[in-house]
Amino acid sequence: MNPEYLIIHTAAFEGEADVETVRQWHLQRGFTDIGYHFYIRRSGLLQEGRSEFIKGAHCRDKGMNSKSLGICFEGHHNMEDWTPEQEFTFGSLAKYLMTKYSIPVRNVLGHRETGANKDCPGTRIDMDEVRNKLKTLI
Repeated sequence: MNPEYLIIHTAAFEGEADVETVRQWHLQRGFTDIGYHFYIRRSGLLQEGRSEFIKGAHCRDKGMNSKSLGICFEGHHNMEDWTPEQEFTFGSLAKYLMTKYSIPVRNVLGHRETGANKDCPGTRIDMDEVRNKLKTLI
């Protein structure tokens, strides 16, 4: 897979949930693995989900599963902001992936921006602000 987009998600869970917890949620829903490629804990710890070389299961809208990498943040971002640690980790990860795959800043989208009937990555996350911050890193 040669991804053209990064799609940003929230776990939409107020408690603690590591990548293995989310993997179990997805397996219980009938997925073959966790749907996301990367998971960022509140502490800033980056955890790998499914391999970045395998089609995701995080965003069906506009065929994004086959042309994007999914990045999920621990927390419920209708109720809380990203932590500074999450922002730092995301900036580093996004810069790396955007450079590796030649993904332009305009192709970093919140799940809701793909046409999904969701708030994801959360109503407290302003994706225009996220993209503007990424422009300063590239």
